[in-house]
Amino acid sequence: MKKFLSKIMFAAVAILSVAGFTSCNNSDDDPYVPAQASVQEQPKYEEVSAYAAVISENLLSMYDIKLVLHSGDQSKEVELTKANGEAKEYNDNNAKTTYYKYLYSNIDGKKGIDRVEAMVTPKADIKTILKSMPEERQVMIYGAGVFKAVYDANGKLMGEVGKKLGEIGGIYTPSQMLMDMGEGTLVYDYQAETIEVYLTR
Repeated sequence: MKKFLSKIMFAAVAILSVAGFTSCNNSDDDPYVPAQASVQEQPKYEEVSAYAAVISENLLSMYDIKLVLHSGDQSKEVELTKANGEAKEYNDNNAKTTYYKYLYSNIDGKKGIDRVEAMVTPKADIKTILKSMPEERQVMIYGAGVFKAVYDANGKLMGEVGKKLGEIGGIYTPSQMLMDMGEGTLVYDYQAETIEVYLTR
């Protein structure tokens, strides 16, 4: 009888030992935790308050357009020209023209644009410019907006700019731009004021 009990006790101890070793193996019970390196490799994005504008080529030929950018206590004046814009083609069933896109998201390294003041002045020889243009309808596009621009970890802009800038299009012939609206205000003067309002944000 004692031998029988000893065998049972020996078997019980052996079973408990195996169970004990199994419960110490944490490869099956612990949840998977990714390595720290994989977390660091995930791309990071940054949102920055930015200002974007679009101006058609013919307007750049008629007007001098300057912006005063503001970021906190910093300010900077920039001029919109063909050289510092990105050329794009506008084309629909009725008309086509070239326009330029501009984007500003920092002032000398300080990120974010709070507000923008625009100054639009007819060129000194605008009458000569208009008279030298072919007498056909000119599609004039302008617009601007402040929005959240998203940049990746390398500083590259994500997505397309200029889809929702409140663009406005006017269609005039050069002779219409030279018409007097009354009290000495010509159409091109009125257009300068209108563009200035739309570019100010």
